[in-house]
Amino acid sequence: MDKAQLSKIGAALARAMDPDAMMRIARSSGFCRRMRSVTPQELAVAVISAMATQNTETIADVQRTFNALTGRTMAYKPFHKSLAKPAFPHFMRLIVAHLLDELLTHALRPMHHSVLGLFDDILLHDGSSFAVHDALADVFPWRHTTISPAAVELHSTMSLWSDQPIVLAISPDTAGERQYLPEPSALKGKLIIGDRGYQHVDYCREVDAAGGYVLIRYQTQINPVVVRCVLDGRVTSAHRGCRLQEVMRKHRGKTIDVDVQWKGIGDLQRPDTRLRVVLLWNPQLKDYMVLVTNLDCNRFPPSDLYQIYRLRWQVELLFKEWKSYCNLHRFGTTKAPIAEGLMRAALAACIIKRFMAKASQKVFDVGEISTRKTVMTIGHHLYSLFEAVLAGSIVRDVLVALLRHLSTQALRAHPERDRRTGRLRLGILPVTA
Repeated sequence: MDKAQLSKIGAALARAMDPDAMMRIARSSGFCRRMRSVTPQELAVAVISAMATQNTETIADVQRTFNALTGRTMAYKPFHKSLAKPAFPHFMRLIVAHLLDELLTHALRPMHHSVLGLFDDILLHDGSSFAVHDALADVFPWRHTTISPAAVELHSTMSLWSDQPIVLAISPDTAGERQYLPEPSALKGKLIIGDRGYQHVDYCREVDAAGGYVLIRYQTQINPVVVRCVLDGRVTSAHRGCRLQEVMRKHRGKTIDVDVQWKGIGDLQRPDTRLRVVLLWNPQLKDYMVLVTNLDCNRFPPSDLYQIYRLRWQVELLFKEWKSYCNLHRFGTTKAPIAEGLMRAALAACIIKRFMAKASQKVFDVGEISTRKTVMTIGHHLYSLFEAVLAGSIVRDVLVALLRHLSTQALRAHPERDRRTGRLRLGILPVTA
């Protein structure tokens, strides 16, 4: 056991759960203006515990968890009234941000020979929607009204090197997705990966101008002008000045690597935009996958771009963890503040669980810990940890027991396969110290 790492992890956890910090957050959010019998720390930890340690379906489930953890006998009505405060979701949003600040850790790194060593970080951005109570349709309208009138969209920017979300936002499902992309000015030295929902030529140009990198999947209908074309590994001038759709028709079934130019729109004073487009043929679908990037063609051949784009699947696994193991789902409440606050508590639960996986990896140096196995197996130990935090008792022993449990029960099943065909195949290593 690495005692130095354990001390660092214990200190980070203490800062994350600090009662004074949570009181400051409660006051700044307007959730609590003065100390009451129920402290912000008690409420926040209990609500997060309900999402992290059990199957939570109702407000009564959360209330029972609160009473069990704190030793109180708060009745349902005053508890419900606390969660129904308009400031409750803002309080939980700031709690999530606080946890991200304190519990972010370095989980993965590129090997010295990896092409991914170019990037300070790799950011995976996506959104996921799910239905909420029909009565919330005015607050959270859903674009697919034939399925359900109300839904939220969860927008997440995930850091691959930290293996954690770093930015989270909740919006009505009808809100535009692109507005939640990271600001181009914040992407210097970083790679942003997105799917077809984030196709945006101006955004790619702005990221490039800021010194960042993009790899975004586009729809096959795009039709910019070709300025440079590589076929079968050879540069050809035959298609210079042609439209991309024409080149695709002539060489259907081949991998096509081209530099293209989108003409600016004069009325909006947009400049011309030059980017690289790689068309990868899918023989099963008999269609192209279109990847748009500003990565250099000599350093990043099409085959590598495809493998890098596959890393985006990690954010989909993150969404699955939230929905399957952290109670991110439709709650039986018609109160928008409660629904949103509980969603944010579910996100906080996942952040803590992922932190514990990385912590076990570093303290016991047993190899890479599976985040999926962690979120499935950690409930009982995490409840004991929350209990110790609120009781003000010795947390260290409970933390060691939790991390030791993960070091034996949550190891990744096929680490060698991960290096051959999984996310580590491009020269990524887990950080174990």
